[in-house]
Order: sequence, then C-alpha cells, then structure tokens
Amino acid sequence: MVRLKSRYILFEILYPSPDPRFSEDDSEPTVKDIMLQHHKTSPANLTTKSIVQELRKTLQYNFGDYGSGKATSLLQIKYFSNRTSTGIIRCSREDYELVVTALTLMNRIGDFDGIIINPVKISGTIKKIEQYAIRRNTKLLRILNRQDSVDNFETLISEDEVED
Repeated sequence: MVRLKSRYILFEILYPSPDPRFSEDDSEPTVKDIMLQHHKTSPANLTTKSIVQELRKTLQYNFGDYGSGKATSLLQIKYFSNRTSTGIIRCSREDYELVVTALTLMNRIGDFDGIIINPVKISGTIKKIEQYAIRRNTKLLRILNRQDSVDNFETLISEDEVED
C-alpha cells in the first residue's frame, strides 16, 4: 500500500479597509500602522467549515470538475484561529499548487467580502509549519511592540528568508 503524501499550507486572512486617518493626514503610514490596519481578528461566525466550502467553490469555479475533484480529495483544515486569523490546510502533494492558487483567488468567505487570503508558507510536515508560524508571530509582535519607527518592508522579508 502506498502512503499518501501531503503538504501543509500556512495562510492568513487579511481585512483591508481604507483607513480615513491616513487619507486626511499628510504623513506616510508606518509599517506598524499598516500591519495593525490589515491584521484583525476574525469574527466568530467565520469557521473552518465556511472556509472549506468557499475554497471548494473557488476550486470548482476556476479549475472545473477535474481540478475540484483532484484537489479536494485530501483537503482539510487542520487548524484555524479566529484570534490571529491564521490557519493550516492539509492537501495532496501533487495538488498543492491548485489549492494555493485558489486561496489567492478567494476574496470572500460567506458574508465577509473584500478579504485577502495570503498563503504564507508550504511545508511537508505540520510540525515545521507550526514552528514557522510561532517564529513569525513572535517576530511580528516584536516589531509591533518596538517603539522606534521601522518603515522598511524589505527588512521584514529579508529577516524572514534568513530564518528558513
């Protein structure tokens, strides 16, 4: 019997909304302001079931019956936190590209329209994804708690690539 190999996808849900204080003010928003604006807690009625249903609809709409049937055979959400708006999806190793593409194409889940789902990392084991999520969240908290103004997104990206 052959073992089913899977991939784990760490994703985050972002809630972009125009912030009126940035349009009125002449000063440029800092990285901290932008991160606080987009990273919000998810409402309680946003569940794993609604995310999976919307993901299956997106797969069906964009890739047809073949893509939907192929990608949803092993699709399941292993973890989702409304507090941090992050989750982990398990899918087949051969079909993870379809799932990542469908995640990026989703712009609504149930009643929530205008959201962005950002696939953050893909890994072969859930342990490595969990470790990465913890490292990433502690780094983001450190940046948000920092008093000095960090206005360069490149430092976030370069630090992220070094840790992998």
